[in-house]
Amino acid sequence: MPVLIIPILLIGCFFGVLVFISTIVILGCGFFLVYRHPEKYRKKLNAYLVNLSVVFLSVFTIVALMEVYLHLAFPAFLEPEKSVAGDLSDYRFHKNITEKSFAKAPGAFRILGLGDSFAVNDYCLQKNYLNFLAVTLRTGGFEHAEVVNAGVPGTGPGYYWHILEKYGGAWKPDLVLVGFFVGNDFEEMEFTFLRGPFIREPRDPFRRWAGYLQFSNLWVYKAIKSQWTLISERRQKAREKEETGGAPEGLFSRRTHLQVEKSRMWIFEKSRRPELDSLWQKNAALLLKLKEWCAQRKAPLVVVILPDEFQVDGNLRQEIFQTYHLTGDKVDLAYPNRLVGDYCRRHGILCLDLLPSFQEQGEARTLYKLRDTHWNEAGNRLAGELIFDFLAQHHLILPN
Repeated sequence: MPVLIIPILLIGCFFGVLVFISTIVILGCGFFLVYRHPEKYRKKLNAYLVNLSVVFLSVFTIVALMEVYLHLAFPAFLEPEKSVAGDLSDYRFHKNITEKSFAKAPGAFRILGLGDSFAVNDYCLQKNYLNFLAVTLRTGGFEHAEVVNAGVPGTGPGYYWHILEKYGGAWKPDLVLVGFFVGNDFEEMEFTFLRGPFIREPRDPFRRWAGYLQFSNLWVYKAIKSQWTLISERRQKAREKEETGGAPEGLFSRRTHLQVEKSRMWIFEKSRRPELDSLWQKNAALLLKLKEWCAQRKAPLVVVILPDEFQVDGNLRQEIFQTYHLTGDKVDLAYPNRLVGDYCRRHGILCLDLLPSFQEQGEARTLYKLRDTHWNEAGNRLAGELIFDFLAQHHLILPN
């Protein structure tokens, strides 16, 4: 039954390159045996192909049923707090935004803060930079000013634009503050749909459904991979803690933390500057959409460039250079910031780059959490104060 070879190969291709190659090897072994010993194996070939196709189709069917279940059922073990999957879109599971946030008191000057996890990290503890900005505004004599935190973890500028376009009119901001995180926002300019920290999909229906033709894009695969990642990370942290004699534990293991920072480091590499330029030129016009929306409502737009830990922490840089056998002369720490800042200036967008101040302050004190990539309380406080100074210097906060 040679006709069975086609679905076997298609299913093998669906599960990825390694499975496809393994499938070819398995089929090749069967045909090789028939070629070398036709009398012995020719009659067994059909049964061999039938059994192989049954196995492949059974696995494919099980995966398909599990995928349908995840899309339809949303069981409890896939909720966001389990860090696997869950509908995080439009603040459904976020505490920083409620229906009450849309109510604006008469005479209030409202600042709308858009951003990713930097805008949400430690927000409930009142230790986020938007918390400190609000406090500094009150103590600075701007009691009528309020800050609405519209940050969503795991998002980028494409999602910020979606939030502003969808909810901005209801919030009625007098100023829009956009946090652009250098570490990954260059790669997250597209608006993606979040199904939890590990499941991200394009909003375009055709691209989303076309992606399901590959196993690596299925929720089943991503859920399994995320669980394996979490288990592996716990074990790695336990090993490192034992090796270091109970040293303080960060969010990530040392190995994972270095891998995360190394994966982001490409934007600073001089050899990959053309790649970054091309990516930025492709997506930078998104900032003009934000600007136009704000201009139509006479609300100033301020883009705040948030530095990556790699740019600020010299000890971390040296550790990465030593671990991956790299040298400092191959990177330009400020180039991505200049790219964004120059674009904003050319198009009349107010821009605050936090990098110089963070590099200066970072020499004397720690501004990032231990193996976390986010700011600690000192870093958040510094960012809030710098933003306040910028707003005050540019007379962007209206008096009472």
